[in-house]
Amino acid sequence: MSTNDKKKANKWLVFSTMPFQMGATIYAFYWVGQWLDHQYNVTGEWWMKGFTLLGVAASLYHFIRMVNYLNRDE
Repeated sequence: MSTNDKKKANKWLVFSTMPFQMGATIYAFYWVGQWLDHQYNVTGEWWMKGFTLLGVAASLYHFIRMVNYLNRDE
């Protein structure tokens, strides 16, 4: 297996695990928001909504950074 084939396999591995990482990040932020809503008795679940959006933004930021990093190595 050549070095180029190993890089392609590595990229495949990274991109196949990204949905799970994104899902875990978003769920963790959602869970913290739910906990804060329950802790402070907030109506409208504003902490959950805000933290979920923050989790989406954080996971997209991580995804874009990873894509840029992998493209830089070519």
